[in-house]
Amino acid sequence: MAKKNACYTPISSVGEWRALIIRALKKTNRYHSGLDFQIINLAAAMRTHDLAINDIDDLDTVTIVESNRNGEKTVPHPAFKVQRDASDSITRQLKILGLTMDDLVGKPEIPGPLDELDSKMQKFD
Repeated sequence: MAKKNACYTPISSVGEWRALIIRALKKTNRYHSGLDFQIINLAAAMRTHDLAINDIDDLDTVTIVESNRNGEKTVPHPAFKVQRDASDSITRQLKILGLTMDDLVGKPEIPGPLDELDSKMQKFD
């Protein structure tokens, strides 16, 4: 299950991402069935990105030791390549669909002084 990210609520399946993308496209009057291929590609890339980020969160180092016939060498952890490839795919698909991340997940809320006061007040309820 995806961890909570400060920018958006975690989504746990490609199907949920697909529904969110279709909703964003309809909201911007850009949806039509001819976009299904790009929609499913974006949904899969978003899910892949979430999974890679979760793997990266659990790492203690950015490298691994890889053994081959010439010995051992230190290489970047594969999760970073997966994350980078997914990010590239997300960028391409968003551009094709004419969407932004704000269209999909909304703008991140920046906590302000009223949020802090509200959380303190809720402790008294």
